[in-house]
Amino acid sequence: VVAGSSPARSAIFLFFVKKELKILKGILMKKKLVTGLLGLSLASFGAESLELGLLSPTQLNGPSTSVKGVRLGLIYTENQNVEGLDVNIIANKKQNFKGLSIGSFYDRTEGNFEGAKLGWFFLPLTFNSVGGNMTGVQFGLINMVEHNTKGVQVGGANFTGTGTGVQFGFFNKANQIKGLQLGFVNMAENLQGLQIGLVNMADNSELFEVLPILNFNFKF
Repeated sequence: VVAGSSPARSAIFLFFVKKELKILKGILMKKKLVTGLLGLSLASFGAESLELGLLSPTQLNGPSTSVKGVRLGLIYTENQNVEGLDVNIIANKKQNFKGLSIGSFYDRTEGNFEGAKLGWFFLPLTFNSVGGNMTGVQFGLINMVEHNTKGVQVGGANFTGTGTGVQFGFFNKANQIKGLQLGFVNMAENLQGLQIGLVNMADNSELFEVLPILNFNFKF
């Protein structure tokens, strides 16, 4: 009986082996499909690279690399140049940036920033710092640009060297601004435009250096 049943058992065994291999093959094909679609999705947005970071230097690529595509960070992520979509939970740093940055309670760009910086859920809870020039939008609790700003700063306190555009916040300060400062306290050494707020200070005002409600200088 045992000898007669061996071929039957072997056939059943081979049947199940083939079935399992077929299932495994299907899983691998699905995995390849998902990976391919992910790559295709990133490529369709012009993405060339992906960076994932936990706590620098624990990153997918490392602090010395540049990113053109998508960067996702948890605690602290650091890279050279970043271009594309940048989403960080707590903190990040990069040399130059171009694109859209979301989240991150501390956002530092050593060089130039081009694009938009938005806080979590569009709330001004971040400290945004740019060591070079900023072109675009900064939205945070404290926004600081060490050199030139072209665009809009919206936050609790806004600082810039030379600004062209709008500063909107409780406290606004610029060495030189061409445009509008709107807030409770506005300060400018060289004003080329308008200040609206509770206290407005402009060293080159057409009227007085310190005025409530409104101050301006259009002689430039």
